[in-house]
This record gives sequence, structure tokens and C-alpha cells, in this order.
Amino acid sequence: MYIKKVPTPEDYNRVVEKIWNEQSTVAQRRNVHPNLAMNYIRARYREVFKKKFPYRFHIGTGNRRTWAQYGTFTVNPDQGWHDINHDMSHWLERRLTGDAHSDQQLRFERDGAALICRRFLRDEPYVEPKKKEDKVAIRAARVDANIKRWEAKLKRATNALKKLKTKKRYYDKVLAERGS
Repeated sequence: MYIKKVPTPEDYNRVVEKIWNEQSTVAQRRNVHPNLAMNYIRARYREVFKKKFPYRFHIGTGNRRTWAQYGTFTVNPDQGWHDINHDMSHWLERRLTGDAHSDQQLRFERDGAALICRRFLRDEPYVEPKKKEDKVAIRAARVDANIKRWEAKLKRATNALKKLKTKKRYYDKVLAERGS
């Protein structure tokens, strides 16, 4: 008779947490770039199943977990490497054995943590790429600014002409009085 051994928290701390604590910092574990997370999922799948990853990816946000459903694999970089690896190990075990907790799941998680520490950890924080600027909107704003500037110049020119015409009338009048 086979008795299934369910790993205890002590087993987990001894096996998996040891890898995380020795080879990474907390900041590195929280710093997950979405592309790196997808690459990790692909690499881990290929290690276990020896074939190409068959799912489409969706980048999850908020409280979504890393899991596959209806042909789409959701990976949430906000979770951090620790939780992504944990969810992936449960998913792999569920796919292979139909079980959720066994010593095999603990091995999957250990190997996944080692893979992440070896290939995917980064020190620099992930920064969202800048959005491309809308060139048409920028040019339209520039035209509006030019119109405003030229209208101000027109107003100043109109006032300057009024003043000059007033002076011309004055000097014409003065010259006319002298000439007579």
C-alpha cells in the first residue's frame, strides 16, 4: 500500500526557502518584468514536458494568480517570483498527476526557484516603457501655439500702426503750420 507524503512547512522551508534566501534578495523577488515571467513559464514547461509551451499568455493584474484556463495562461508579475514559482509548481503537478500537494510539487518548486535565481533575477526595477507620443497631436498643438503667437504679433503691429499714424498726423499738422 502506497501512502502519499504531503510536505510539511518545515520541508518547504528546508528545501525551497533555502534557495530563495541564499541566492536572492527580497527586492529581486518582487522585481518581475512581464517578459521575463513569460520566458520563465515557457522554460519551466519545456524542462518538464520536453515540448513547446502551447498556451497564449495574458498578463494579469491585481489579485489574479498565475494559472492556465481556457487555452490562456495568465501570469501576474505583481505577485513576485516567489508566488509565480509556487503557482507554476502546483499547476505542473496538477497537469502531471492530478494532485495538488505532494513531494513532487515540492521538487517542482525547488527546481523552479533554482531556475529563477540562475536566469531571471534582476537588480534594477522594472520601469514601464514610455508611451509613443502622438505626432499628429503634437503638430496640432504647435500650430495652435503659432496661431496664438502670430495673432499677438498682429495685435501689437496694429497698435504700433495706430500710434505711428497719430504721430504722422501731428507732424503733418506742425509742418503745415510752419510752411504757411
